[in-house]
Amino acid sequence: MPVYDQPMRKLLGILSPTISWLNEKGSVDVNKVPEDHLEAIKQLERIGVVHKRNNRCYELQKIRLKKLMGNLGIEELVNADPSAPVELN
Repeated sequence: MPVYDQPMRKLLGILSPTISWLNEKGSVDVNKVPEDHLEAIKQLERIGVVHKRNNRCYELQKIRLKKLMGNLGIEELVNADPSAPVELN
């Protein structure tokens, strides 16, 4: 299977705008997540990249995401704007 066709690679590519948004925001209250990010956050939660703390806020698990990206051979995620890579600090 070509590298670009791997399902997890595709999923992370599709969800990169939400990953970028969460990375920028840090911790986000569950009830303050915009509708356009809600489904993506739920998918990220299923794969272990987002954690719901005390059932009140979502947090990006950067270490888990970096490990997952490393296993897939991904150096950086590309946001919806191809010139703006997602930096994980």
